[in-house]
Amino acid sequence: MANPLALFVEQCLQYQPKLTYLSQNSSLTAAQQAVEFEKNTLALNNINDRIQYYRPFATESISKQGLLWCQLHLADELNALTQAEETQKLIDVLQHQPSPYKQLSGRLLTIKQNQWDVEQKSKLHSAQASVNQALSQRELHMQFNHKQCVLPQSTTQIDTDNIDIHIAQYLIKQADENCRKQAWFAYQTRAKHKIKSALSYIHQLQQQRALTQGYQNTAEAVLASHGINPNLLSQFLTDQTEQLDTAPWNIARALSQTVKPEPIAAVSAQAYLLQLLTKLAPLGLSVELLTDNTQTETPVDTQSNDDAQPVINIIRLWHKQRLLGELYTYPLAQDTLSQGIDAQLIKQTVIGHQFGQYSITYPNTLNTQKQQIKLIDALSQAIVSLSQGSQYYLLSNKTQNSQQHAIASLWLSHYLRSTQAFSPISTREQLALQYQTQMRVFRAKVALSFYQFTGEIDDTEWLSRNPSLSDEFANSFGQPWPQATDVIYSYQAIANQGISYYLPLWQQALIQLITQQGNDRLSNPAIFDLLVINEAYLPINDQLEQLIGLPVDPHSLIWRFKHAGTMQE
Repeated sequence: MANPLALFVEQCLQYQPKLTYLSQNSSLTAAQQAVEFEKNTLALNNINDRIQYYRPFATESISKQGLLWCQLHLADELNALTQAEETQKLIDVLQHQPSPYKQLSGRLLTIKQNQWDVEQKSKLHSAQASVNQALSQRELHMQFNHKQCVLPQSTTQIDTDNIDIHIAQYLIKQADENCRKQAWFAYQTRAKHKIKSALSYIHQLQQQRALTQGYQNTAEAVLASHGINPNLLSQFLTDQTEQLDTAPWNIARALSQTVKPEPIAAVSAQAYLLQLLTKLAPLGLSVELLTDNTQTETPVDTQSNDDAQPVINIIRLWHKQRLLGELYTYPLAQDTLSQGIDAQLIKQTVIGHQFGQYSITYPNTLNTQKQQIKLIDALSQAIVSLSQGSQYYLLSNKTQNSQQHAIASLWLSHYLRSTQAFSPISTREQLALQYQTQMRVFRAKVALSFYQFTGEIDDTEWLSRNPSLSDEFANSFGQPWPQATDVIYSYQAIANQGISYYLPLWQQALIQLITQQGNDRLSNPAIFDLLVINEAYLPINDQLEQLIGLPVDPHSLIWRFKHAGTMQE
Protein backbone atom coordinates (compact mmCIF):
# COMPACT_ATOMS: atom_id res chain seq x y z
CA MET A 1 0.00 0.00 0.00
CA ALA A 2 1.34 3.43 -0.93
CA ASN A 3 2.49 5.69 1.87
CA PRO A 4 -0.12 8.51 2.04
CA LEU A 5 2.47 11.01 3.26
CA ALA A 6 4.83 10.18 0.39
CA LEU A 7 1.92 10.47 -2.06
CA PHE A 8 1.01 13.87 -0.61
CA VAL A 9 4.59 15.11 -0.99
CA GLU A 10 4.72 13.89 -4.59
CA GLN A 11 1.48 15.68 -5.46
CA CYS A 12 2.67 18.81 -3.66
CA LEU A 13 5.92 18.96 -5.61
CA GLN A 14 3.98 18.70 -8.88
CA TYR A 15 1.52 21.45 -7.99
CA GLN A 16 1.81 24.72 -9.89
CA PRO A 17 -0.94 27.37 -9.72
CA LYS A 18 -1.71 29.39 -12.84
CA LEU A 19 -3.35 32.80 -13.28
CA THR A 20 -3.69 32.55 -17.04
CA TYR A 21 -7.50 32.82 -16.93
CA LEU A 22 -7.20 36.27 -15.36
CA SER A 23 -4.83 37.50 -18.05
CA GLN A 24 -6.93 36.07 -20.88
CA ASN A 25 -10.26 37.55 -19.72
CA SER A 26 -9.91 41.31 -19.42
CA SER A 27 -13.70 41.79 -19.34
CA LEU A 28 -14.11 40.28 -15.85
CA THR A 29 -15.49 42.53 -13.14
CA ALA A 30 -13.49 43.17 -9.98
CA ALA A 31 -15.63 40.66 -8.06
CA GLN A 32 -15.20 38.02 -10.77
CA GLN A 33 -11.42 38.56 -10.79
CA ALA A 34 -11.30 38.08 -7.04
CA VAL A 35 -13.28 34.84 -7.28
CA GLU A 36 -11.03 33.53 -10.06
CA PHE A 37 -7.92 34.37 -8.05
CA GLU A 38 -9.36 32.49 -5.07
CA LYS A 39 -10.21 29.44 -7.18
CA ASN A 40 -6.68 29.36 -8.63
CA THR A 41 -4.82 29.79 -5.33
CA LEU A 42 -6.99 27.93 -2.81
CA ALA A 43 -5.25 24.61 -3.48
CA LEU A 44 -1.88 26.18 -2.67
CA ASN A 45 -3.16 27.42 0.68
CA ASN A 46 -4.84 24.10 1.47
CA ILE A 47 -1.63 22.19 0.73
CA ASN A 48 0.33 24.55 2.95
CA ASP A 49 -2.11 23.96 5.82
CA ARG A 50 -1.91 20.23 5.28
CA ILE A 51 1.89 20.37 5.62
CA GLN A 52 1.48 21.79 9.12
CA TYR A 53 -1.13 19.15 9.92
CA TYR A 54 1.07 16.28 8.75
CA ARG A 55 4.26 17.51 10.41
CA PRO A 56 3.69 15.76 13.80
CA PHE A 57 3.09 12.46 11.96
CA ALA A 58 6.38 12.66 10.04
CA THR A 59 8.60 10.64 12.37
CA GLU A 60 11.10 9.35 9.80
CA SER A 61 13.81 11.61 8.41
CA ILE A 62 12.73 10.95 4.81
CA SER A 63 9.17 12.08 5.64
CA LYS A 64 10.43 15.21 7.37
CA GLN A 65 12.67 15.96 4.40
CA GLY A 66 9.76 15.46 2.02
CA LEU A 67 7.57 17.94 3.89
CA LEU A 68 10.44 20.42 3.90
CA TRP A 69 10.86 20.11 0.12
CA CYS A 70 7.11 20.58 -0.23
CA GLN A 71 7.18 23.70 1.93
CA LEU A 72 10.06 25.19 -0.04
CA HIS A 73 8.29 24.42 -3.33
CA LEU A 74 5.14 26.18 -2.15
CA ALA A 75 7.20 29.16 -0.99
CA ASP A 76 8.67 29.45 -4.48
CA GLU A 77 5.22 29.19 -6.05
CA LEU A 78 3.83 31.83 -3.68
CA ASN A 79 6.72 34.13 -4.53
CA ALA A 80 6.00 33.68 -8.24
CA LEU A 81 2.31 34.40 -7.68
CA THR A 82 2.91 37.60 -5.73
CA GLN A 83 5.31 38.89 -8.37
CA ALA A 84 2.99 38.01 -11.27
CA GLU A 85 1.63 40.87 -13.38
CA GLU A 86 -1.91 39.53 -12.93
CA THR A 87 -1.61 39.82 -9.13
CA GLN A 88 -0.46 43.43 -9.26
CA LYS A 89 -3.33 44.32 -11.58
CA LEU A 90 -5.75 42.61 -9.21
CA ILE A 91 -4.35 44.59 -6.26
CA ASP A 92 -4.79 47.84 -8.20
CA VAL A 93 -8.38 46.99 -9.19
CA LEU A 94 -9.57 45.76 -5.79
CA GLN A 95 -8.18 48.62 -3.70
CA HIS A 96 -10.93 50.92 -5.01
CA GLN A 97 -13.74 48.44 -4.24
CA PRO A 98 -15.85 48.08 -1.07
CA SER A 99 -15.46 45.33 1.54
CA PRO A 100 -14.22 42.65 1.35
CA TYR A 101 -12.36 43.43 -1.90
CA LYS A 102 -10.47 46.38 -0.44
CA GLN A 103 -9.27 44.21 2.45
CA LEU A 104 -8.20 41.46 0.04
CA SER A 105 -6.19 44.01 -1.96
CA GLY A 106 -4.45 45.17 1.21
CA ARG A 107 -3.67 41.61 2.30
CA LEU A 108 -2.22 40.74 -1.11
CA LEU A 109 -0.11 43.90 -1.08
CA THR A 110 1.23 43.08 2.39
CA ILE A 111 2.14 39.55 1.35
CA LYS A 112 3.87 40.86 -1.75
CA GLN A 113 5.87 43.43 0.22
CA ASN A 114 6.85 40.84 2.83
CA GLN A 115 8.17 38.34 0.30
CA TRP A 116 11.89 37.65 0.56
CA ASP A 117 14.19 37.01 -2.33
CA VAL A 118 14.26 33.22 -2.77
CA GLU A 119 18.00 32.96 -2.16
CA GLN A 120 17.92 35.22 0.90
CA LYS A 121 14.93 33.37 2.31
CA SER A 122 16.74 30.06 1.90
CA LYS A 123 19.75 31.42 3.78
CA LEU A 124 17.51 32.78 6.55
CA HIS A 125 15.66 29.48 7.00
CA SER A 126 18.92 27.52 7.04
CA ALA A 127 20.32 29.74 9.76
CA GLN A 128 17.10 29.49 11.78
CA ALA A 129 17.17 25.70 11.45
CA SER A 130 20.74 25.65 12.77
CA VAL A 131 19.70 27.62 15.83
CA ASN A 132 16.66 25.41 16.44
CA GLN A 133 18.64 22.20 16.10
CA ALA A 134 21.42 23.30 18.44
CA LEU A 135 19.04 24.51 21.15
CA SER A 136 16.90 21.38 20.81
CA GLN A 137 19.85 19.12 21.62
CA ARG A 138 18.99 17.21 24.79
CA GLU A 139 21.78 14.64 25.11
CA LEU A 140 24.24 16.78 27.06
CA HIS A 141 26.00 16.25 30.37
CA MET A 142 26.78 18.56 33.26
CA GLN A 143 30.42 19.01 34.28
CA PHE A 144 31.57 21.05 37.27
CA ASN A 145 34.77 23.02 37.77
CA HIS A 146 34.30 23.17 41.53
CA LYS A 147 33.93 20.00 43.57
CA GLN A 148 31.70 21.68 46.14
CA CYS A 149 29.04 22.08 43.42
CA VAL A 150 28.92 18.33 42.67
CA LEU A 151 26.00 16.62 44.36
CA PRO A 152 26.38 13.13 45.85
CA GLN A 153 25.81 10.44 43.23
CA SER A 154 22.79 9.09 45.09
CA THR A 155 20.90 12.36 44.61
CA THR A 156 21.76 12.94 40.96
CA GLN A 157 21.27 9.52 39.40
CA ILE A 158 18.71 9.87 36.62
CA ASP A 159 18.22 7.30 33.87
CA THR A 160 18.26 9.79 31.02
CA ASP A 161 20.64 11.97 29.02
CA ASN A 162 18.05 14.74 28.76
CA ILE A 163 19.86 17.88 29.87
CA ASP A 164 16.57 19.64 30.65
CA ILE A 165 15.72 16.98 33.24
CA HIS A 166 19.25 16.99 34.66
CA ILE A 167 19.39 20.76 35.12
CA ALA A 168 15.90 20.88 36.64
CA GLN A 169 16.75 18.16 39.16
CA TYR A 170 20.06 19.81 39.98
CA LEU A 171 18.48 23.21 40.63
CA ILE A 172 15.98 21.60 43.01
CA LYS A 173 18.49 19.52 44.97
CA GLN A 174 21.50 21.87 45.12
CA ALA A 175 21.42 23.84 48.40
CA ASP A 176 24.24 26.23 47.43
CA GLU A 177 22.73 29.19 45.56
CA ASN A 178 26.03 30.17 43.96
CA CYS A 179 26.35 26.67 42.48
CA ARG A 180 22.79 26.86 41.19
CA LYS A 181 23.50 30.24 39.64
CA GLN A 182 26.62 29.05 37.81
CA ALA A 183 24.84 25.94 36.56
CA TRP A 184 21.92 28.01 35.25
CA PHE A 185 24.22 30.48 33.49
CA ALA A 186 26.13 27.60 31.88
CA TYR A 187 22.88 26.02 30.71
CA GLN A 188 21.77 29.26 29.03
CA THR A 189 24.97 29.38 26.96
CA ARG A 190 25.20 25.64 26.24
CA ALA A 191 24.79 26.20 22.48
CA LYS A 192 26.56 29.56 22.16
CA HIS A 193 29.52 28.29 20.18
CA LYS A 194 27.21 26.40 17.80
CA ILE A 195 24.72 29.14 17.02
CA LYS A 196 26.72 32.36 17.29
CA SER A 197 27.54 32.59 13.59
CA ALA A 198 24.00 31.56 12.53
CA LEU A 199 22.39 34.10 14.83
CA SER A 200 24.77 36.80 13.63
CA TYR A 201 23.81 35.97 10.05
CA ILE A 202 20.09 36.14 10.85
CA HIS A 203 20.67 39.56 12.40
CA GLN A 204 22.60 40.69 9.35
CA LEU A 205 19.97 39.48 6.86
CA GLN A 206 17.15 41.13 8.79
CA GLN A 207 19.09 44.39 9.08
CA GLN A 208 19.83 44.47 5.33
CA ARG A 209 16.15 43.94 4.57
CA ALA A 210 15.12 46.75 6.93
CA LEU A 211 17.54 49.14 5.21
CA THR A 212 16.16 48.29 1.76
CA GLN A 213 12.66 49.08 3.10
CA GLY A 214 13.78 52.51 4.29
CA TYR A 215 14.07 51.78 8.02
CA GLN A 216 17.06 52.25 10.30
CA ASN A 217 16.89 48.82 11.92
CA THR A 218 14.91 45.58 12.02
CA ALA A 219 12.90 46.51 15.11
CA GLU A 220 11.68 49.71 13.48
CA ALA A 221 10.72 47.88 10.27
CA VAL A 222 8.80 45.02 11.91
CA LEU A 223 7.04 47.16 14.50
CA ALA A 224 5.84 49.56 11.80
CA SER A 225 3.73 46.70 10.43
CA HIS A 226 2.26 46.31 13.93
CA GLY A 227 1.35 50.00 14.12
CA ILE A 228 3.82 50.67 16.93
CA ASN A 229 7.40 51.93 17.30
CA PRO A 230 10.38 50.84 19.45
CA ASN A 231 9.90 53.61 22.01
CA LEU A 232 6.27 52.67 22.61
CA LEU A 233 7.16 48.98 22.85
CA SER A 234 9.87 49.79 25.38
CA GLN A 235 7.32 51.72 27.46
CA PHE A 236 4.85 48.84 27.27
CA LEU A 237 7.46 46.29 28.39
CA THR A 238 8.48 48.55 31.26
CA ASP A 239 4.87 48.71 32.40
CA GLN A 240 4.65 44.91 32.23
CA THR A 241 7.70 44.48 34.47
CA GLU A 242 7.13 43.25 38.02
CA GLN A 243 9.96 42.19 40.31
CA LEU A 244 9.57 38.62 41.53
CA ASP A 245 12.55 38.53 43.90
CA THR A 246 12.96 34.93 42.74
CA ALA A 247 15.86 34.42 40.34
CA PRO A 248 15.58 31.75 37.61
CA TRP A 249 18.16 29.56 39.36
CA ASN A 250 15.97 29.63 42.49
CA ILE A 251 12.55 29.14 40.88
CA ALA A 252 12.68 25.32 40.85
CA ARG A 253 13.36 25.15 44.60
CA ALA A 254 10.79 27.86 45.27
CA LEU A 255 8.12 25.94 43.36
CA SER A 256 9.02 22.65 45.03
CA GLN A 257 8.46 24.26 48.42
CA THR A 258 4.94 25.48 47.63
CA VAL A 259 1.78 23.48 48.16
CA LYS A 260 0.62 21.43 45.18
CA PRO A 261 -2.78 22.29 43.67
CA GLU A 262 -5.67 20.41 45.20
CA PRO A 263 -6.45 17.29 43.16
CA ILE A 264 -9.70 17.21 41.21
CA ALA A 265 -12.00 14.35 40.40
CA ALA A 266 -10.96 12.83 37.08
CA VAL A 267 -13.46 13.44 34.30
CA SER A 268 -14.01 12.02 30.84
CA ALA A 269 -12.46 14.42 28.33
CA GLN A 270 -15.24 13.73 25.83
CA ALA A 271 -17.92 14.43 28.43
CA TYR A 272 -16.14 17.63 29.45
CA LEU A 273 -15.85 18.71 25.81
CA LEU A 274 -19.54 18.09 25.18
CA GLN A 275 -20.43 19.99 28.34
CA LEU A 276 -18.35 22.96 27.09
CA LEU A 277 -20.20 22.89 23.79
CA THR A 278 -23.51 23.38 25.58
CA LYS A 279 -22.15 26.64 27.01
CA LEU A 280 -21.87 28.05 23.49
CA ALA A 281 -25.63 28.12 22.87
CA PRO A 282 -26.09 31.73 24.16
CA LEU A 283 -23.60 32.83 21.48
CA GLY A 284 -25.77 31.39 18.71
CA LEU A 285 -23.66 28.24 18.29
CA SER A 286 -25.08 24.74 18.06
CA VAL A 287 -23.52 21.37 17.31
CA GLU A 288 -24.38 18.17 15.49
CA LEU A 289 -22.63 15.06 16.86
CA LEU A 290 -21.55 12.16 14.67
CA THR A 291 -20.51 9.03 16.59
CA ASP A 292 -18.52 5.93 15.77
CA ASN A 293 -20.62 3.07 17.15
CA THR A 294 -17.74 0.62 16.73
CA GLN A 295 -15.90 2.34 19.59
CA THR A 296 -16.95 3.08 23.14
CA GLU A 297 -15.54 5.16 25.91
CA THR A 298 -15.59 3.80 29.44
CA PRO A 299 -16.77 6.41 31.96
CA VAL A 300 -14.24 7.40 34.59
CA ASP A 301 -14.35 5.29 37.80
CA THR A 302 -16.60 2.71 36.14
CA GLN A 303 -15.38 -0.88 36.12
CA SER A 304 -18.11 -2.20 33.84
CA ASN A 305 -18.71 -1.40 30.18
CA ASP A 306 -22.48 -1.48 30.66
CA ASP A 307 -22.72 2.32 30.63
CA ALA A 308 -20.01 2.88 28.02
CA GLN A 309 -20.65 5.86 25.79
CA PRO A 310 -20.05 5.97 22.02
CA VAL A 311 -16.99 7.94 20.96
CA ILE A 312 -17.77 11.23 19.25
CA ASN A 313 -15.59 11.48 16.14
CA ILE A 314 -16.97 14.53 14.34
CA ILE A 315 -18.64 17.63 15.74
CA ARG A 316 -20.40 19.78 13.15
CA LEU A 317 -20.48 23.38 14.29
CA TRP A 318 -23.30 25.73 13.32
CA HIS A 319 -23.73 29.46 13.93
CA LYS A 320 -27.41 30.24 13.66
CA GLN A 321 -28.30 28.77 10.25
CA ARG A 322 -24.76 28.63 8.83
CA LEU A 323 -22.55 25.54 8.92
CA LEU A 324 -19.11 26.69 10.04
CA GLY A 325 -17.28 23.41 9.63
CA GLU A 326 -16.31 20.17 11.34
CA LEU A 327 -14.27 19.47 14.43
CA TYR A 328 -12.54 16.07 14.45
CA THR A 329 -11.84 14.68 17.91
CA TYR A 330 -9.09 12.18 18.68
CA PRO A 331 -9.12 10.79 22.24
CA LEU A 332 -5.82 9.12 23.12
CA ALA A 333 -5.56 5.79 24.92
CA GLN A 334 -4.23 6.11 28.45
CA ASP A 335 -1.12 4.09 27.60
CA THR A 336 -0.20 6.43 24.72
CA LEU A 337 3.20 8.04 25.25
CA SER A 338 1.95 11.55 24.50
CA GLN A 339 -0.96 12.69 26.65
CA GLY A 340 -0.96 16.29 25.51
CA ILE A 341 -3.85 18.40 24.23
CA ASP A 342 -3.37 19.74 20.74
CA ALA A 343 -5.50 21.60 18.21
CA GLN A 344 -4.58 21.73 14.53
CA LEU A 345 -6.16 23.24 11.44
CA ILE A 346 -6.89 20.74 8.67
CA LYS A 347 -8.71 22.99 6.20
CA GLN A 348 -9.69 26.64 6.44
CA THR A 349 -13.32 27.72 6.04
CA VAL A 350 -13.75 29.70 2.81
CA ILE A 351 -17.37 30.67 2.19
CA GLY A 352 -18.61 29.48 -1.18
CA HIS A 353 -15.61 27.18 -1.69
CA GLN A 354 -15.14 24.83 1.27
CA PHE A 355 -16.18 24.10 4.83
CA GLY A 356 -13.49 24.23 7.48
CA GLN A 357 -12.00 21.26 9.33
CA TYR A 358 -10.11 21.28 12.60
CA SER A 359 -8.76 18.50 14.82
CA ILE A 360 -8.40 18.27 18.60
CA THR A 361 -6.36 15.56 20.28
CA TYR A 362 -6.68 14.92 24.02
CA PRO A 363 -6.25 12.15 26.61
CA ASN A 364 -9.30 10.08 27.45
CA THR A 365 -9.30 11.40 31.00
CA LEU A 366 -8.66 14.90 32.35
CA ASN A 367 -6.95 14.61 35.72
CA THR A 368 -6.08 18.24 36.46
CA GLN A 369 -7.66 21.66 36.23
CA LYS A 370 -4.74 22.67 34.00
CA GLN A 371 -5.76 20.01 31.46
CA GLN A 372 -9.33 21.30 31.51
CA ILE A 373 -8.11 24.83 30.77
CA LYS A 374 -5.91 23.55 27.94
CA LEU A 375 -8.91 21.81 26.39
CA ILE A 376 -10.88 25.07 26.65
CA ASP A 377 -8.05 26.93 24.91
CA ALA A 378 -7.83 24.31 22.14
CA LEU A 379 -11.60 24.36 21.59
CA SER A 380 -11.59 28.17 21.47
CA GLN A 381 -8.87 28.22 18.80
CA ALA A 382 -10.76 25.66 16.73
CA ILE A 383 -14.08 27.53 16.94
CA VAL A 384 -12.47 30.84 16.03
CA SER A 385 -10.71 29.30 13.03
CA LEU A 386 -13.92 27.69 11.79
CA SER A 387 -16.01 30.82 12.48
CA GLN A 388 -13.74 33.42 10.87
CA GLY A 389 -14.82 32.35 7.43
CA SER A 390 -14.58 34.72 4.51
CA GLN A 391 -15.08 34.43 0.78
CA TYR A 392 -11.29 34.65 0.59
CA TYR A 393 -8.75 32.47 2.32
CA LEU A 394 -6.33 35.32 3.01
CA LEU A 395 -8.97 37.17 5.04
CA SER A 396 -9.71 34.12 7.20
CA ASN A 397 -6.57 32.16 7.90
CA LYS A 398 -4.75 32.56 11.21
CA THR A 399 -1.35 33.06 9.55
CA GLN A 400 -2.55 36.13 7.67
CA ASN A 401 -4.91 37.24 10.42
CA SER A 402 -2.85 36.46 13.54
CA GLN A 403 -3.71 39.47 15.71
CA GLN A 404 -7.48 39.23 15.34
CA HIS A 405 -7.41 35.44 15.58
CA ALA A 406 -5.45 35.60 18.84
CA ILE A 407 -7.72 38.25 20.40
CA ALA A 408 -10.88 36.35 19.41
CA SER A 409 -9.49 33.05 20.76
CA LEU A 410 -8.48 34.63 24.07
CA TRP A 411 -11.91 36.22 24.49
CA LEU A 412 -13.75 32.96 23.73
CA SER A 413 -11.47 31.06 26.12
CA HIS A 414 -12.21 33.64 28.83
CA TYR A 415 -15.94 33.27 28.16
CA LEU A 416 -15.82 29.46 28.45
CA ARG A 417 -13.65 29.56 31.57
CA SER A 418 -16.19 31.86 33.20
CA THR A 419 -18.82 29.12 32.81
CA GLN A 420 -16.73 26.65 34.84
CA ALA A 421 -16.44 26.33 38.63
CA PHE A 422 -12.65 26.40 38.77
CA SER A 423 -10.84 26.43 42.10
CA PRO A 424 -8.77 29.54 42.86
CA ILE A 425 -5.30 29.38 41.32
CA SER A 426 -2.80 27.79 43.72
CA THR A 427 0.30 29.53 45.08
CA ARG A 428 2.47 27.22 42.98
CA GLU A 429 0.57 27.96 39.77
CA GLN A 430 0.55 31.70 40.50
CA LEU A 431 4.32 31.77 41.02
CA ALA A 432 4.94 29.71 37.87
CA LEU A 433 2.71 32.03 35.83
CA GLN A 434 4.42 35.16 37.18
CA TYR A 435 7.83 33.67 36.41
CA GLN A 436 6.86 32.72 32.84
CA THR A 437 5.44 36.20 32.24
CA GLN A 438 8.52 37.98 33.53
CA MET A 439 10.82 35.75 31.50
CA ARG A 440 8.87 36.68 28.37
CA VAL A 441 9.01 40.36 29.34
CA PHE A 442 12.78 40.20 29.79
CA ARG A 443 13.39 38.24 26.61
CA ALA A 444 11.14 40.65 24.69
CA LYS A 445 13.33 43.51 25.97
CA VAL A 446 16.42 41.62 24.79
CA ALA A 447 14.86 41.01 21.35
CA LEU A 448 14.04 44.71 21.08
CA SER A 449 17.60 45.69 21.98
CA PHE A 450 19.10 43.02 19.68
CA TYR A 451 17.08 44.04 16.64
CA GLN A 452 17.58 47.75 17.24
CA PHE A 453 21.33 47.13 17.26
CA THR A 454 22.89 47.67 13.82
CA GLY A 455 26.44 46.42 14.34
CA GLU A 456 28.05 42.99 14.67
CA ILE A 457 27.27 40.95 17.79
CA ASP A 458 31.01 40.33 18.26
CA ASP A 459 31.58 44.06 18.63
CA THR A 460 32.29 45.60 22.01
CA GLU A 461 29.35 47.91 21.29
CA TRP A 462 26.94 44.98 21.65
CA LEU A 463 28.73 43.71 24.75
CA SER A 464 28.56 47.21 26.21
CA ARG A 465 24.82 46.62 26.59
CA ASN A 466 25.51 44.12 29.38
CA PRO A 467 24.91 46.65 32.20
CA SER A 468 21.56 47.88 30.87
CA LEU A 469 20.26 44.38 30.09
CA SER A 470 21.55 43.14 33.45
CA ASP A 471 19.53 45.87 35.13
CA GLU A 472 16.45 44.81 33.16
CA PHE A 473 17.00 41.23 34.33
CA ALA A 474 17.24 42.42 37.94
CA ASN A 475 14.07 44.46 37.52
CA SER A 476 12.18 41.21 36.89
CA PHE A 477 14.08 38.71 39.03
CA GLY A 478 15.76 40.70 41.78
CA GLN A 479 19.36 39.78 40.89
CA PRO A 480 21.64 40.88 38.02
CA TRP A 481 22.92 38.81 35.10
CA PRO A 482 26.42 40.25 34.52
CA GLN A 483 26.71 38.81 30.98
CA ALA A 484 23.08 39.47 30.02
CA THR A 485 23.86 39.86 26.31
CA ASP A 486 24.37 36.06 26.33
CA VAL A 487 20.61 35.59 26.62
CA ILE A 488 20.37 35.78 22.81
CA TYR A 489 21.94 32.31 22.71
CA SER A 490 19.41 30.75 25.08
CA TYR A 491 16.02 30.69 23.28
CA GLN A 492 14.84 29.83 19.78
CA ALA A 493 12.34 32.68 19.51
CA ILE A 494 15.14 35.24 19.13
CA ALA A 495 15.84 33.69 15.70
CA ASN A 496 12.30 32.72 14.68
CA GLN A 497 9.81 35.21 16.13
CA GLY A 498 12.36 37.95 16.62
CA ILE A 499 10.91 41.28 17.67
CA SER A 500 7.37 39.82 17.50
CA TYR A 501 8.07 37.81 20.67
CA TYR A 502 6.27 40.51 22.68
CA LEU A 503 2.91 39.97 20.95
CA PRO A 504 1.36 37.47 23.44
CA LEU A 505 1.97 40.02 26.21
CA TRP A 506 0.23 42.73 24.18
CA GLN A 507 -2.67 40.45 23.29
CA GLN A 508 -3.12 39.39 26.92
CA ALA A 509 -3.16 43.03 28.06
CA LEU A 510 -5.68 43.85 25.34
CA ILE A 511 -8.00 40.99 26.24
CA GLN A 512 -7.93 42.02 29.91
CA LEU A 513 -9.09 45.47 28.84
CA ILE A 514 -11.82 43.97 26.66
CA THR A 515 -13.12 41.62 29.36
CA GLN A 516 -13.12 44.44 31.91
CA GLN A 517 -14.92 46.98 29.75
CA GLY A 518 -16.46 45.19 26.74
CA ASN A 519 -19.62 44.03 28.50
CA ASP A 520 -20.39 47.61 29.56
CA ARG A 521 -21.07 48.29 25.88
CA LEU A 522 -22.04 44.97 24.27
CA SER A 523 -23.58 41.64 25.26
CA ASN A 524 -21.57 38.42 24.95
CA PRO A 525 -23.40 37.36 21.74
CA ALA A 526 -22.68 40.79 20.24
CA ILE A 527 -19.00 40.55 21.22
CA PHE A 528 -18.85 37.08 19.67
CA ASP A 529 -20.37 38.37 16.42
CA LEU A 530 -17.97 41.32 16.40
CA LEU A 531 -14.72 39.57 17.37
CA VAL A 532 -15.17 36.02 16.10
CA ILE A 533 -17.61 36.13 13.18
CA ASN A 534 -16.68 39.68 12.05
CA GLU A 535 -18.97 39.54 9.03
CA ALA A 536 -18.21 43.19 8.18
CA TYR A 537 -14.44 42.47 7.95
CA LEU A 538 -13.66 45.22 10.46
CA PRO A 539 -9.98 45.84 11.25
CA ILE A 540 -8.90 45.39 14.86
CA ASN A 541 -9.00 49.10 15.69
CA ASP A 542 -12.62 49.39 14.54
CA GLN A 543 -13.50 46.36 16.65
CA LEU A 544 -11.78 47.91 19.67
CA GLU A 545 -13.61 51.19 19.17
CA GLN A 546 -16.93 49.36 19.56
CA LEU A 547 -15.69 47.26 22.48
CA ILE A 548 -13.83 49.73 24.69
CA GLY A 549 -14.34 53.11 23.02
CA LEU A 550 -11.83 55.65 21.79
CA PRO A 551 -8.90 56.26 21.89
CA VAL A 552 -7.37 53.01 20.64
CA ASP A 553 -4.06 54.21 19.21
CA PRO A 554 -1.01 52.35 20.65
CA HIS A 555 0.05 55.20 22.93
CA SER A 556 -3.42 55.45 24.45
CA LEU A 557 -3.78 51.68 24.75
CA ILE A 558 -0.52 51.43 26.69
CA TRP A 559 -1.80 54.08 29.10
CA ARG A 560 -5.10 52.23 29.40
CA PHE A 561 -3.35 48.90 30.04
CA LYS A 562 -1.52 50.49 32.95
CA HIS A 563 -4.50 52.29 34.45
CA ALA A 564 -7.37 49.91 33.67
CA GLY A 565 -9.51 49.39 36.74
CA THR A 566 -8.27 52.51 38.52
CA MET A 567 -10.30 55.61 39.33
CA GLN A 568 -8.58 57.43 36.44
CA GLU A 569 -9.82 54.84 33.90
